[in-house]
Amino acid sequence: MKGMKESTTSGMSKVAGPLQEVDPREIEMIMSRINFPASKSDLITRVQDSGASQGVLDTVNLFQERNYKSMDDIRSELKRIRQR
Repeated sequence: MKGMKESTTSGMSKVAGPLQEVDPREIEMIMSRINFPASKSDLITRVQDSGASQGVLDTVNLFQERNYKSMDDIRSELKRIRQR
C-alpha cells in the first residue's frame, strides 16, 4: 500500500498540496482587512503579517503578478489555481 500512496502523491501537481490544506474562508478572512487595489506582493505581506499557516502563504504565492481590485478578484484567482 505504501508504494501506491507514493505513486499517487508523486502524480499530484504543486497546486494540489497547498489548496487541499487551505480553507478558502481562511484566505478570505485574512484578505478582508486589506485595502484594494492590492498587488500580489501586498497580499503576501498581509498573509505574513497575519501569522497565517504556511499553506495559505504557499497558495497566495501561486497567484498571478497583477493588481487585485476586490475580494471577487481573490476568489477568481483561487478558482483559477484550483483548475490548473
